[in-house]
Amino acid sequence: MAELMIRSEESQFASSLNLVKAEVANALDQAANHLSVYCETGSQESLKAFMAEVQQVRGTFKLLDFRAGERVCEEFAETGRMARGEPLSVGTLTTFTQSILFLKRFVDMLGAGVPLPPGLLVPTINMIRRERNDAALPDAYFFLVNLRPSVQSPRPEQGAVRFPYRRVRQMFQLGLIGLMRNQGRRGPIMVMMRAIQRYEKASRGGASWLFWHVVLAALDAISQPEFELTPSRMALLSQVDRLARRIQETDGKAFAEKQADWLLKEFVYLVALADPVSDRVCEVQNEFQLSANVREKDLASFRAQLHGPDYAALESLTTALREELQVIKDQIDVIERVELSEEDFVELLASLGRIGDTLVITNLLDQAERAHGLARRLKARGAASLRDEVSSIADEIIQLEQGLLAVSQQGLDRDASVDPVSLKEARISVLQESMTALAMIKRAIGSYLESEGDKMHVNNVGKSLMDVAGAMLFLDKKPVYDILIALEKFITTQVLTAQSPVPDHKMEAFADAITAVEYFIDSLNGQATGADDAIRLAEESLTHLQR
Repeated sequence: MAELMIRSEESQFASSLNLVKAEVANALDQAANHLSVYCETGSQESLKAFMAEVQQVRGTFKLLDFRAGERVCEEFAETGRMARGEPLSVGTLTTFTQSILFLKRFVDMLGAGVPLPPGLLVPTINMIRRERNDAALPDAYFFLVNLRPSVQSPRPEQGAVRFPYRRVRQMFQLGLIGLMRNQGRRGPIMVMMRAIQRYEKASRGGASWLFWHVVLAALDAISQPEFELTPSRMALLSQVDRLARRIQETDGKAFAEKQADWLLKEFVYLVALADPVSDRVCEVQNEFQLSANVREKDLASFRAQLHGPDYAALESLTTALREELQVIKDQIDVIERVELSEEDFVELLASLGRIGDTLVITNLLDQAERAHGLARRLKARGAASLRDEVSSIADEIIQLEQGLLAVSQQGLDRDASVDPVSLKEARISVLQESMTALAMIKRAIGSYLESEGDKMHVNNVGKSLMDVAGAMLFLDKKPVYDILIALEKFITTQVLTAQSPVPDHKMEAFADAITAVEYFIDSLNGQATGADDAIRLAEESLTHLQR
């Protein structure tokens, strides 16, 4: 029902906007013209005329209750006012020009019925604000949500507030640095979530619990591949590290402090943008009634429309290349069964030519020459001789495809006696099996804790640790091998032989070490950075176990 109401409101807004769309478009065009004249002449009269048009548009947006558009106009006016008659800088003029064009495009799409969320104008607003050194608005500035949902905090657990704050914060920082280096997502977010789980558990029953509960779901949300890790989102995660430092400095007393509403709202917004594919995300979306919200994938689509057809040019280029290769494979298959027509022969040559031209554009000159050379040879021999050439043509296509694959595989040893592709596949298989084993170990430890020490859940953990240790030895990762052997010894000599359940703080340290090893293995897959930091974190957790 809520979704239908929102769609109805969007439809009504589009209808209202269309009544005045021509006037708004004309005013924005006139503003752009006055700005262009000002750029050329520096005439203050042209600048005043620009501001007058902007003020007119602002009044129209106010009548329509289009708050985001109104705010853009207010930013124009404030920046112009602060100039106090001085010439606007080149940077400011460029920003004004881009912002006017973007706003016009935004209004056109709204009038066409495209349900653009107002948050898409926040980057434009912040671009103008930067020109006068004002603080940026948060991403969720126009997001409307009730920050006081009827949610009951879980009961506090005895001793949960006491844990090694420094080590857990280091775990969060390890993941945050991995994200900042932009080399993977799964591993960094995995260790960040592990850290936040400790904060959420420790805050239960306190004023800050809802915040940590939402942050945990927000991390789950941004693990979805559709999410863009923008600078503003990275800055938001850095705010969490500051809170973790506060908790460390106050020895946990900060758990009793309620977090700022604006910060909670930002994390709720991230959850609202996520697809409801995990229990944690679904839970928070239901608690805050976010089911009708636009999703991150929708934002990406809207951005692509707003910024024009070049938004994903590189992806389109690679997709086109793969499609052309498939066309040629299909044509070779036809040659083996029936004689190729002259028209199909011309298309085969054209496909090879397009592949070669695309490879030249991407600076893959050797592969481009292979494609062009094959096209020249086939053209010289003609369509009638193709059936005799099927085997050699297929070999050339395979070589071309393998050459393209080799270019994308960084760091392979081309002189190795073992097929590098097969070697890489074996390595990937070993790493995947290790990650699966570690995930099973973490689930087993969780079940052990929930069952208050039922050893049945951890009977096979030692064997799984030995399997992963063997994989690390195969990959020549001796430090990680040693850590896993020590963890296996802890399970077999302390957990399985204990007369009473092992203290939770030791099992938490064990799980921290497993998480750090997971992160390390993810770095071997090229999905994360900070492998050395992960080893240090695992070793520190191991030290806690051996006390």
